[in-house]
Amino acid sequence: MFKRNALSLAVALACTFPAMAQDAAANAQQNNAKPAHAADSAAAAKTSSNDVALEVISVTATKRKTKLMETPVAISAISDTQLQQHGVNNVVDIADLVPGLDISVASEQAAPVITMRGIRSTNITELGDPAVGVHLDGIYSPRMQGALALMYDVERVEALRGPQGTLFGRNSTVGSINVLSAKPEIGSTYGNANTELGKFNAKSFGGMLNLGLTDDFAVRFSGKTLQRDSYVEGYWDPNQYDTRYLPAGVLDAEVIAENSYSGVGQTLTQRENWWIDAAGTNPNAQKVRALTPANKSDFYNNANEHSFRVSTLWQPSAGRFTNHTVFQYYRNGSAGSVDMVNCDKLRGRPAELGGDCASFLPSDNTYQAVVNVPGKLELDITYLRNTLNYELSDELDLVWLAGYEDMQRQSAQDTEVGLDVWDGAMFFLDGTGARSYSTELQLQSDERGDLVWIAGVNLFHEKTVTFGYYDNPMDDKAFWDQPDRSTDALAAFGQATYNLTPATHLTLGYRFSDETKQDKGGRTLRCSNADGCAPGWFNRTLLSDLPTNAFEDPAIYKSSFANDNKGSWRNHDFRLGLDYDLSADTMLYGYVASGFKAGGIGDVFEVVNDRTGQKQRFETQFDPEKVLTYELGAKTSLLNNSLNLQAVFFYTDYTDMQYASVGSIGNVERLAAVENPDGSPVLGPDGKPLLDYRNMPVIAYYTQNVPASTIKGIELEFDWKPYPSGRINGYVTWTDARITEDWITKWDYDPEYLFKLSYEQSMDPNNSLLSTNLKGNQLAMVPEITANLSYTHSVDLGRFGFIHGWFNLSWKDKSYNTIWNVDRHLDDMQFAVSADATRYIDDRRDAYTSANASLKYEPVGQAWYAEVFISNATDELVQHWSNTGKGFPKGSFGMPRYYGVRAGFNF
Repeated sequence: MFKRNALSLAVALACTFPAMAQDAAANAQQNNAKPAHAADSAAAAKTSSNDVALEVISVTATKRKTKLMETPVAISAISDTQLQQHGVNNVVDIADLVPGLDISVASEQAAPVITMRGIRSTNITELGDPAVGVHLDGIYSPRMQGALALMYDVERVEALRGPQGTLFGRNSTVGSINVLSAKPEIGSTYGNANTELGKFNAKSFGGMLNLGLTDDFAVRFSGKTLQRDSYVEGYWDPNQYDTRYLPAGVLDAEVIAENSYSGVGQTLTQRENWWIDAAGTNPNAQKVRALTPANKSDFYNNANEHSFRVSTLWQPSAGRFTNHTVFQYYRNGSAGSVDMVNCDKLRGRPAELGGDCASFLPSDNTYQAVVNVPGKLELDITYLRNTLNYELSDELDLVWLAGYEDMQRQSAQDTEVGLDVWDGAMFFLDGTGARSYSTELQLQSDERGDLVWIAGVNLFHEKTVTFGYYDNPMDDKAFWDQPDRSTDALAAFGQATYNLTPATHLTLGYRFSDETKQDKGGRTLRCSNADGCAPGWFNRTLLSDLPTNAFEDPAIYKSSFANDNKGSWRNHDFRLGLDYDLSADTMLYGYVASGFKAGGIGDVFEVVNDRTGQKQRFETQFDPEKVLTYELGAKTSLLNNSLNLQAVFFYTDYTDMQYASVGSIGNVERLAAVENPDGSPVLGPDGKPLLDYRNMPVIAYYTQNVPASTIKGIELEFDWKPYPSGRINGYVTWTDARITEDWITKWDYDPEYLFKLSYEQSMDPNNSLLSTNLKGNQLAMVPEITANLSYTHSVDLGRFGFIHGWFNLSWKDKSYNTIWNVDRHLDDMQFAVSADATRYIDDRRDAYTSANASLKYEPVGQAWYAEVFISNATDELVQHWSNTGKGFPKGSFGMPRYYGVRAGFNF
């Protein structure tokens, strides 16, 4: 009851504080009766005589330029200065700058996962779509890997919250992020260069050159490079099953034991590798050897990126049009990222419960990884974007947007990171990528009448190609040959705002969407010991003689099944909004809007019974998801325009949320090793494992639909300039996001450890022990309360220049990394381990505070600058993605404390 009353009070205050600050009704009619140009002139004059007035920020949230404080949606605009202060390199780095935003990286797909207001997409393969649309210069970027591209020479980043379906279209069910690059400036020639040197041997160089070539044409060149050693303590392990990828010298590491189970070594693969003694004929390969430290320059979680952009602006003085063209290229040649164990969470776990990191890793340090497969990420993205604005008449404009994006990707990743003696790795090969085209034609009215409108049509096409495989070196390899997975989308939309009175404005929006997804010629291939394609059970010596690309040829695979599939969806989205100008500086608004994300064709699986030869077919299609959001907000400028306040309350009904995970979709008989209770194989008289037909799970990465969820929250943003040389800005949010209807599903959060089951039992979709209802669970990555505060202060040293100090503090409440909420199910699930044991591996993420700061010097004239900075000064360990298994809480983590110097000059 107290919380409900507090929320009611907060909403009331959000809506009434503008009225308390000004003479609302009396001024509203008078101020709105002024012609627009007169009001703008008055505001300009007021600002020019006010040295604490905040600058006026324009945004494109309605696909036309409007003032931030006059735009009736929840939107944050992040300037280039703020991006530089926070050391932003890509979209992932803006997570703390926007209310309700959380961004993580799924290492196996090298893709960011964006959560906004509790909604995200966990399917970051070519089969999935994001819930938050990423746009570059207003043009949709479909593959989330593209959001990793370096961010530089940016005008601003706009983060819109709430459904943006009517104007921004597909996959903007909960919001949209629009990165606007700096446009060329006509009539000016100037440039800058900058560098950053930091911890982990980090080096970054960037620059920009603007050339005003004629009175109506300009071109702008910009670019950036980033190199950094890994911040991970890495080790090569010669004791893992597959030794083909190990660097020179690792196989000759010091012998620490003549055979396995001698209790010697730091890792499981050293102490408990039951297959070492019988896995080959080479005696030297059957000894337990020491780990070899890896070179940090090319190990997982390093950085090796560069990008450049060429943009042009053509704006004839005698013409009626402007044309902005952008060509951009991005290259990432790093080692990619890898999952790590959360040693902070495990610290102090008793040996009988599985022990802490020091009992199965070289040290008690989260930032470490033991691998036998070097990481590789080769990501190349080419962008071409064009925006044409043509004035058809004084009352009508034509806008044409066109975009092309070509992404090519190769990668290699160790998947079990030495935590399981069953080795594994994932590879995406040359040819994997995505190519998309989009075009949008808009008609826009002028802004002088009572009716302002926009109408348009959008066409989108994407084709993805996937060539890659998962390699279990001891047995099965699954090869994905998907040469043509495509998406075609057509949309027609319109939105209009009508002035019911000079102070009251009604907005109506509508969008029709028609989307088709298809897989043509796709197939999944299988190579196993049973069919003779793989080297055979425990023939480690034979495997080690094969080249590293031995399983990259689809022709060697013995069986395959087709993935041909097709699905189509249509939808109608709407927006109904009303905003009221309480005064010249204050507005109230409210709207109800819908959002839609198409369903998916999923993968098709045909599995062969090794004993009978019979085929079974499994399909994993999933339904579209829909949202309906109600929002009330207020925006006001106070204290002589030195303080901007934004407040919003939202309520969202979320239907059929798409949740993707790895799990079992069925069972099939396979020829496999007979196992002892501890998971080791039963060996025959010849020392080789005994084989028999066993009921094995069919494992797939598939998507389920969560029936219904409800999300509600309050967001308060502020920007205050209390004195000419100081500025304070930030936000506070409250969010409640949870599943509100019965969702009966199979428990998939580390069932082997929690229920003490065998692998087969833990993956059995018919195991009644694992049936659970997740109704009432909180959605992932949604802290109940967050807060962010930045303070900037400048000191004028007269003829000696200026010193600018900046400090930022960000706090996020506790939350869950997954949808499972383990600690909420201690009573209704029959866990075989104690509640004390679950707390070491559950999916809770503790509250944390991160601090960032910088001190910058500029001489008079600001021709150059020098700056010292620190990021994550509190050295917080922040887990972003959870992939827990067998009692090891692992996932991806934010960067540890980082500091360095920056310098640059302008010319």
